[in-house]
Amino acid sequence: MDQKSNYKYWESFFQSMQMTYYALLAAPLFLFALVFLRAENRSAKLFGIPADLENSVVGITVILAIIEIVFLHFLAARQYKSAAQDSDLHSKMKKYRSATLVKYIGLAIYQVITVAVFAMTYHSGLMGLFTGLLLYSSFFRPEIQNARRDLKLTKEEYQQIDYKTGLVT
Repeated sequence: MDQKSNYKYWESFFQSMQMTYYALLAAPLFLFALVFLRAENRSAKLFGIPADLENSVVGITVILAIIEIVFLHFLAARQYKSAAQDSDLHSKMKKYRSATLVKYIGLAIYQVITVAVFAMTYHSGLMGLFTGLLLYSSFFRPEIQNARRDLKLTKEEYQQIDYKTGLVT
């Protein structure tokens, strides 16, 4: 593969990851917007639970979110460490994509769960939790620099995947 087509491959690789990332952010955000508008219009809750259970359900949701974030963080870190030990860059980057997608999907699923619990309770703390999950997700966008950091890429490996500056030099 010549150098120019190599850069196109890596550009396509990261664009594909970014499209998946943004889709996994947009779907829960759309659902949240719908539920939020219902709450602001003082519409009936989508799902009813007893009022005395609402605070317990919200508390459990927050605790599980923290557990899930910690679990996904360490799972991805372990997978990144394993991928970093590969000598083949393509294999390393495929494992990086797989580990990163697991993290994104896990966060998106929990965001949907948060929206569902918000639809049951209209508790303002869940708006904060949802916003926190979105902010947390924003720190792990699929960028070349994040791959470099997470996989501890050498300068040579980084230059091979750096489609942004590679075509300029």
